[in-house]
Amino acid sequence: MKKRKIYIDTGGLTCPKKRSQEFLRALLDALRKAGLEQAVQVIPRGCFGLCNLAPNLYIEPDGLWYSRFTVKDIPEIVQSHLIGGQPVTRLIHYKKG
Repeated sequence: MKKRKIYIDTGGLTCPKKRSQEFLRALLDALRKAGLEQAVQVIPRGCFGLCNLAPNLYIEPDGLWYSRFTVKDIPEIVQSHLIGGQPVTRLIHYKKG
């Protein structure tokens, strides 16, 4: 499995109101359960400027943005995308290339 970085929007005015810390905890928990703590670096960050699409996360080096997902979608993102190599297309906001 290739090393990845996941940037998750937890700052600004909107994301905290949309439970961004709950999404961060769910992501960290799903990665731990999948045994991916060493393979995936999670980077909480400030505002991406995509407030109307929150929550948002960006996966590097894949160049893929997920938006408008729920806490229940996070395990699917981890299993399908990070482990299985198949992005969850219904949740993709943008993919480079």
